[in-house]
Amino acid sequence: MLALLLAAMALVPMVSAGENTTNSGELGTVITPHHEISDDYLKDMKPAQWLPESKMITFVLSTKTVAKVDQKPKPNIINLPIEYLDSKSTFSSTKEAPSFFIENNLASDENIILVRMPQEMYQQFTKNAQDGKIALPANYFYRYYENLDDLKSRMKLEDDILEILPSDTYPVENSLAKSNEPMKKSSFSALTGTTETQSITGRNSALDEILPHFYIAREHAERIHTDYNYDYCIGQIKPVSWTLLGAGNDLFTIFQEREYKFNSGESIEIVVKHWDRAGSGKLELFPTTWRSGAQFQIPTYDYASYPGSISIEENNLPFSYGYHVGFASGYYTINFENMDTFTWIGPYSVTSAPGTSSFTDLWGSSEYKRVSVPTTNTFEATTVATDEWARITGDPYFQYAVNVWTQVSPEIDQFVSVIADTNYGRYTTTSHAAYP
Repeated sequence: MLALLLAAMALVPMVSAGENTTNSGELGTVITPHHEISDDYLKDMKPAQWLPESKMITFVLSTKTVAKVDQKPKPNIINLPIEYLDSKSTFSSTKEAPSFFIENNLASDENIILVRMPQEMYQQFTKNAQDGKIALPANYFYRYYENLDDLKSRMKLEDDILEILPSDTYPVENSLAKSNEPMKKSSFSALTGTTETQSITGRNSALDEILPHFYIAREHAERIHTDYNYDYCIGQIKPVSWTLLGAGNDLFTIFQEREYKFNSGESIEIVVKHWDRAGSGKLELFPTTWRSGAQFQIPTYDYASYPGSISIEENNLPFSYGYHVGFASGYYTINFENMDTFTWIGPYSVTSAPGTSSFTDLWGSSEYKRVSVPTTNTFEATTVATDEWARITGDPYFQYAVNVWTQVSPEIDQFVSVIADTNYGRYTTTSHAAYP
């Protein structure tokens, strides 16, 4: 397929998760109600598979065309008319690659833009469009290339999974830093918390021996404008480092998360789980969903669709996964994408509570759950979660995250910490866990 696809591209024109109150650790204070992931949640979890090309949709356009059809330009967002994208006279595909659409009459040296997403997501975008256009934030949906040859050199097909690497000329970076649009800052730009056990005084060793024991640090943000409803958030979760040293058989897990809460009281967590040595020390990425007032998360078999967990290679860190969290037509939906290869997982889909109309709260957290004492292994884990975009319900245009969320006071515990920051429109939390 790839050879046929590349050959076709050379032609011009183309041929047609329950809440639980838990002691916070040695200080003896009480953490606010928080979700505790059950031990057996991943017991029968299958590995997630990247979507085959048959479930993706891709458009290749001239950058001149994009400039012409985008009548409401905003920094780092392109707006494309659905009628133009769906026009059979505008694009052509081949029998071998029916979901790969290339604009007709592209010159061989013309700068191009690649627009790409799962077909199901594209259908949802077109269904919810308010003005006949879809608005797509940078990096998550489109990439720039020098020309068709540049694009062809970045493509690799394996088992019907098409990987498309970024151009050397236009590397994937957070282009928000280049925005000329003024940014509204939240009330303070950074929070710091201790990460060193030795710096905490008043250690309560008796409380520390209670098992299982949770050490939780959380960073909270809430809506700036409570009269606005938001139905779609986009960001990245990036495991940065993970070390596990020693030969002990102690049992523990580390969860580093991005959590969203809705006005219905339900919640979704994007979780990076770090396993102890009994779990081979591996990392996994997956979502969980919680009903309001429930003690445990919704089991995976109650989802309309649950593709499984994503195994993260420790040797590939740091590595970014884009996440898309939204709700529409009575369902919550989560999609993950590989920010390097432009491949996607998804969708994870589960029914939403009646009356759900908005995201209300955002959390970053780091949790260390210890099951055995003493801990003889040493470890250190860091994950960065960055919210970049949120969409007001009924408005096709995305807002910078820093215009949606404002920070409130953090909760810091021993062995774990979360530091928050805002920069260039983004809301970022850095979660850290280390022992000893």
